[in-house]
This record gives sequence, C-alpha cells and structure tokens, in this order.
Amino acid sequence: MSFKKALAVSAAVAASLAGSLLTASGAQAATPSSAGHVVSPAYSANACRSWTTGKYAPVTDHIAIDSCYWVENNGYTVSASIPFQNYSGTSVVYCAHAINVSTGKWAHDFGCGSGVSTGDGSTVAGTGGGAAGYSEYWNAPAGTYVVSTGYWLNGKYYGDVQSPRTTIGAH
Repeated sequence: MSFKKALAVSAAVAASLAGSLLTASGAQAATPSSAGHVVSPAYSANACRSWTTGKYAPVTDHIAIDSCYWVENNGYTVSASIPFQNYSGTSVVYCAHAINVSTGKWAHDFGCGSGVSTGDGSTVAGTGGGAAGYSEYWNAPAGTYVVSTGYWLNGKYYGDVQSPRTTIGAH
C-alpha cells in the first residue's frame, strides 16, 4: 500500500473513532453514533471500543472486555477479537457476533474464542467453536455493522459490548 493510501486509511479510521459512541451492557449502555468508517475494496480497517473510551467495558465484577473488528484488504471480510481483563478467578468463554446497525438484528455469529482464561489477554472469535453456522471470518454484505462481544459464565451470557461502527461498501 502506498504512503498516500495508508495515510487516507489512517485518517478514515481516526474520523470513525472520533465520531463513535459505543455501548456496553447494563449501566454502561449507550447508543452508537451515526458516524462510521466506510471500507472500500483494497483497503482494510480495524478498531476497538477502548480506542475511543480509553478502557475496557466493565461487564460484571472483576471482568471487563473490549470489542474489536478487522476488515481485510478486500473491504468486506470481517473478523472479531475480544481483549479481556478477568480478575474474577473464574475462566469464561468469550464470544462475538455482528449486528446490522440499520435493523438492530444479528448479521453474523463469529462464535467463541479459544481463550477461556483469567488475567489480561485476548482471543479471536471463532477459534474455539460456536453455534451452528458460526465462522471466524464473515464476508459482510454492504451495510453498517458493529461487533458485539460478551462471555458465558455459569450458563448465562453477559456483555453486548459494541465496537465502533464500520460501513462495508458495495462489492
């Protein structure tokens, strides 16, 4: 990628992050802003919630998580990662899905990460399994999406921590 293209991508990501208001579960909930990053073919993008908030979202006592997406250079293949800070002493299973911002509905189940640990770490969604039809990589149709992350603890799902928005262009 040329320096000019890299600079354009960096500026677009910075604009996206500056305009994004992200959500977390419970008392942390908020509505994402209408600003987003448009991904065109031949460009890639990535962003995490913590890049704009400066911290992970506290979900339950002693467990905070982040929500990150990566759009491949083709402009539409998306993957998700879940950085975490787990000081609960209990291992949990971290998972992610994509939400269509226009409809509010699930657009894709990335599945869960292989990280079921405590402490500081990160896991890639889809590397540790998931429900039928999950996949680590998703070829997103044109639209605006957020990646929503959470975790399973004692048979209950906690989370809905949302990444910044990304808009996938026509391809």
